[in-house]
Amino acid sequence: MALCFIGLAVALTFWLTRAEFQSGLDTPTASAALDPEVRKAAEAGDAGAQFRLGLSLMQDTAHSAEASAEALRWLQLAAENGNTEAMVVLGRMFRSGVGILQNFGQSSKWIQTAAAGGNPEGMLELGRLYRDGVGAEKDLVRAYVWFNRASAARNMDAVREREAITRLLTLEELKEAQEQSSAHYSEIDKKPSEKSVRK
Repeated sequence: MALCFIGLAVALTFWLTRAEFQSGLDTPTASAALDPEVRKAAEAGDAGAQFRLGLSLMQDTAHSAEASAEALRWLQLAAENGNTEAMVVLGRMFRSGVGILQNFGQSSKWIQTAAAGGNPEGMLELGRLYRDGVGAEKDLVRAYVWFNRASAARNMDAVREREAITRLLTLEELKEAQEQSSAHYSEIDKKPSEKSVRK
Protein backbone atom coordinates (compact mmCIF):
# COMPACT_ATOMS: atom_id res chain seq x y z
CA MET A 1 0.00 0.00 0.00
CA ALA A 2 2.84 2.36 0.90
CA LEU A 3 4.57 1.65 -2.42
CA CYS A 4 1.37 2.47 -4.34
CA PHE A 5 1.08 5.75 -2.43
CA ILE A 6 4.72 6.65 -3.20
CA GLY A 7 4.25 5.77 -6.88
CA LEU A 8 1.13 7.92 -7.06
CA ALA A 9 2.93 10.84 -5.40
CA VAL A 10 5.84 10.60 -7.87
CA ALA A 11 3.46 10.46 -10.86
CA LEU A 12 1.47 13.43 -9.57
CA THR A 13 4.65 15.45 -8.97
CA PHE A 14 5.88 14.64 -12.49
CA TRP A 15 2.53 15.63 -14.02
CA LEU A 16 2.37 18.94 -12.10
CA THR A 17 5.99 19.81 -12.93
CA ARG A 18 5.36 19.09 -16.61
CA ALA A 19 2.20 21.22 -16.58
CA GLU A 20 4.14 24.12 -14.98
CA PHE A 21 6.87 23.75 -17.60
CA GLN A 22 4.35 23.76 -20.45
CA SER A 23 2.60 26.86 -19.05
CA GLY A 24 6.00 28.57 -18.87
CA LEU A 25 6.32 28.07 -22.61
CA ASP A 26 3.13 30.05 -23.23
CA THR A 27 4.76 33.31 -22.19
CA PRO A 28 3.59 36.75 -23.29
CA THR A 29 6.66 36.89 -25.56
CA ALA A 30 5.48 33.90 -27.58
CA SER A 31 2.13 35.55 -28.31
CA ALA A 32 3.42 39.11 -28.76
CA ALA A 33 3.21 38.86 -32.56
CA LEU A 34 -0.51 38.18 -32.25
CA ASP A 35 -1.16 40.97 -29.74
CA PRO A 36 -2.31 44.11 -31.59
CA GLU A 37 -1.40 46.28 -28.59
CA VAL A 38 2.23 45.09 -28.70
CA ARG A 39 2.42 45.75 -32.43
CA LYS A 40 0.82 49.19 -31.98
CA ALA A 41 3.31 50.09 -29.22
CA ALA A 42 6.21 48.79 -31.35
CA GLU A 43 5.09 50.88 -34.30
CA ALA A 44 4.87 53.90 -31.98
CA GLY A 45 8.55 53.44 -31.07
CA ASP A 46 8.37 51.54 -27.76
CA ALA A 47 11.71 49.70 -27.65
CA GLY A 48 10.40 47.07 -25.21
CA ALA A 49 7.47 46.28 -27.49
CA GLN A 50 9.79 46.20 -30.51
CA PHE A 51 11.98 43.68 -28.71
CA ARG A 52 9.02 41.48 -27.67
CA LEU A 53 7.61 41.57 -31.20
CA GLY A 54 10.97 40.72 -32.79
CA LEU A 55 11.62 37.89 -30.35
CA SER A 56 8.11 36.54 -30.89
CA LEU A 57 8.58 36.53 -34.65
CA MET A 58 11.93 34.73 -34.23
CA GLN A 59 10.13 31.99 -32.28
CA ASP A 60 7.61 31.52 -35.10
CA THR A 61 7.43 27.79 -35.72
CA ALA A 62 6.98 28.31 -39.46
CA HIS A 63 10.49 29.83 -39.67
CA SER A 64 9.56 31.63 -42.86
CA ALA A 65 12.06 33.99 -44.48
CA GLU A 66 9.53 36.81 -44.17
CA ALA A 67 9.08 36.27 -40.42
CA SER A 68 12.87 36.13 -39.95
CA ALA A 69 13.38 39.37 -41.88
CA GLU A 70 10.61 41.09 -39.92
CA ALA A 71 12.01 39.76 -36.62
CA LEU A 72 15.44 41.12 -37.48
CA ARG A 73 13.95 44.50 -38.41
CA TRP A 74 12.12 44.82 -35.09
CA LEU A 75 15.15 43.66 -33.09
CA GLN A 76 17.37 46.22 -34.84
CA LEU A 77 14.84 48.97 -34.16
CA ALA A 78 14.68 47.96 -30.50
CA ALA A 79 18.47 47.93 -30.24
CA GLU A 80 18.78 51.29 -31.96
CA ASN A 81 16.20 52.63 -29.50
CA GLY A 82 18.33 51.48 -26.56
CA ASN A 83 16.92 48.08 -25.63
CA THR A 84 19.96 46.18 -24.31
CA GLU A 85 18.21 42.79 -24.49
CA ALA A 86 17.73 43.30 -28.23
CA MET A 87 21.40 44.28 -28.51
CA VAL A 88 22.47 40.99 -26.92
CA VAL A 89 20.18 38.95 -29.18
CA LEU A 90 21.51 40.76 -32.26
CA GLY A 91 25.09 40.30 -31.10
CA ARG A 92 24.56 36.58 -30.66
CA MET A 93 22.82 36.30 -34.04
CA PHE A 94 25.63 38.10 -35.86
CA ARG A 95 28.23 35.93 -34.09
CA SER A 96 26.50 32.64 -34.90
CA GLY A 97 25.40 33.58 -38.41
CA VAL A 98 22.11 31.73 -37.98
CA GLY A 99 19.29 33.55 -39.76
CA ILE A 100 21.66 36.35 -40.70
CA LEU A 101 25.06 36.68 -42.36
CA GLN A 102 27.82 36.16 -39.83
CA ASN A 103 29.49 39.48 -38.98
CA PHE A 104 31.86 39.64 -36.01
CA GLY A 105 32.15 43.44 -36.22
CA GLN A 106 28.37 43.87 -35.82
CA SER A 107 28.34 41.22 -33.11
CA SER A 108 31.02 43.04 -31.15
CA LYS A 109 29.33 46.42 -31.65
CA TRP A 110 25.99 45.32 -30.23
CA ILE A 111 27.46 43.27 -27.40
CA GLN A 112 29.78 46.10 -26.31
CA THR A 113 26.90 48.56 -26.35
CA ALA A 114 24.72 46.22 -24.27
CA ALA A 115 27.54 45.64 -21.77
CA ALA A 116 28.23 49.35 -21.46
CA GLY A 117 24.49 49.81 -20.88
CA GLY A 118 24.71 47.54 -17.84
CA ASN A 119 23.11 44.41 -19.31
CA PRO A 120 24.53 41.36 -17.43
CA GLU A 121 24.14 39.06 -20.47
CA GLY A 122 25.94 41.67 -22.57
CA MET A 123 28.77 41.76 -20.02
CA LEU A 124 29.00 37.96 -20.12
CA GLU A 125 29.08 37.92 -23.92
CA LEU A 126 31.70 40.69 -24.05
CA GLY A 127 33.88 38.68 -21.67
CA ARG A 128 33.56 35.74 -24.04
CA LEU A 129 34.55 37.88 -27.04
CA TYR A 130 37.72 39.00 -25.25
CA ARG A 131 38.44 35.48 -24.00
CA ASP A 132 38.11 33.94 -27.46
CA GLY A 133 39.46 36.81 -29.54
CA VAL A 134 36.34 36.82 -31.74
CA GLY A 135 35.19 40.30 -32.76
CA ALA A 136 37.72 41.78 -30.36
CA GLU A 137 41.41 41.30 -29.71
CA LYS A 138 42.05 38.42 -27.33
CA ASP A 139 42.63 39.89 -23.88
CA LEU A 140 42.23 37.72 -20.80
CA VAL A 141 42.38 40.67 -18.39
CA ARG A 142 39.47 42.36 -20.14
CA ALA A 143 37.64 39.03 -20.27
CA TYR A 144 38.02 38.74 -16.48
CA VAL A 145 36.84 42.35 -16.02
CA TRP A 146 33.59 41.76 -17.88
CA PHE A 147 32.99 38.35 -16.31
CA ASN A 148 33.58 39.98 -12.92
CA ARG A 149 31.07 42.75 -13.64
CA ALA A 150 28.49 40.28 -14.91
CA SER A 151 29.06 38.17 -11.78
CA ALA A 152 28.46 41.24 -9.62
CA ALA A 153 25.17 41.65 -11.54
CA ARG A 154 24.28 38.08 -10.46
CA ASN A 155 24.88 36.28 -13.74
CA MET A 156 25.81 32.76 -12.62
CA ASP A 157 27.30 31.75 -15.97
CA ALA A 158 29.72 34.66 -15.58
CA VAL A 159 30.78 33.37 -12.15
CA ARG A 160 31.92 30.09 -13.74
CA GLU A 161 33.60 31.90 -16.65
CA ARG A 162 35.42 34.25 -14.25
CA GLU A 163 36.73 31.34 -12.20
CA ALA A 164 38.05 29.60 -15.31
CA ILE A 165 39.83 32.79 -16.49
CA THR A 166 41.30 33.36 -13.00
CA ARG A 167 43.35 30.18 -13.33
CA LEU A 168 44.92 31.48 -16.57
CA LEU A 169 46.05 34.86 -15.21
CA THR A 170 49.29 35.69 -13.44
CA LEU A 171 49.04 37.36 -10.03
CA GLU A 172 49.88 40.73 -11.59
CA GLU A 173 47.25 40.30 -14.31
CA LEU A 174 44.65 39.31 -11.72
CA LYS A 175 45.38 42.43 -9.65
CA GLU A 176 45.15 44.59 -12.77
CA ALA A 177 41.85 42.93 -13.77
CA GLN A 178 40.34 43.47 -10.34
CA GLU A 179 41.38 47.13 -10.36
CA GLN A 180 39.90 47.61 -13.84
CA SER A 181 36.68 45.87 -12.82
CA SER A 182 35.66 48.89 -10.79
CA ALA A 183 36.86 51.48 -13.35
CA HIS A 184 34.40 53.23 -15.67
CA TYR A 185 33.48 51.04 -18.68
CA SER A 186 34.71 53.44 -21.34
CA GLU A 187 38.12 53.76 -19.71
CA ILE A 188 38.76 50.02 -20.07
CA ASP A 189 37.98 49.90 -23.75
CA LYS A 190 40.17 52.89 -24.62
CA LYS A 191 43.43 51.01 -24.15
CA PRO A 192 44.17 47.29 -24.34
CA SER A 193 46.05 45.58 -21.59
CA GLU A 194 49.51 45.10 -23.11
CA LYS A 195 50.69 42.27 -20.94
CA SER A 196 47.47 40.26 -21.10
CA VAL A 197 47.00 39.94 -24.83
CA ARG A 198 47.63 36.26 -25.53
CA LYS A 199 47.37 34.54 -28.85
